[in-house]
Amino acid sequence: MKYLAIILTLVSSATFAGGWATPAVPIRIDVVQGGGFMIYGAFGNPGNCTIADKVFVEKEHPQYNEIYAIVLAAYMSGKRVQPYVHSCKTRGWYVTPDITFNTLTPGGSLNILGN
Repeated sequence: MKYLAIILTLVSSATFAGGWATPAVPIRIDVVQGGGFMIYGAFGNPGNCTIADKVFVEKEHPQYNEIYAIVLAAYMSGKRVQPYVHSCKTRGWYVTPDITFNTLTPGGSLNILGN
């Protein structure tokens, strides 16, 4: 039983990817084929994905429209946003399947910050 707990701990920590991104001003927004939108900025790599400084927001997020409005307002006003990402996922529109992006899934959130 002790060994099972150790193995489960190692497996669960190895599969976790996520955390708060570095607050950054969005410098570009791509709306992608009905699947969501990509935010470009100096966000770092909170999920330890293969591509940094980009965060994809999935269309399935329950607050998708609100998040898009916040990102667009931040882009137009030069304000910083700080997403919380839970995973790294591929986005076939951009690159090959072995490339992953920080992804704001339905469990993620987004803050807008002043300068």
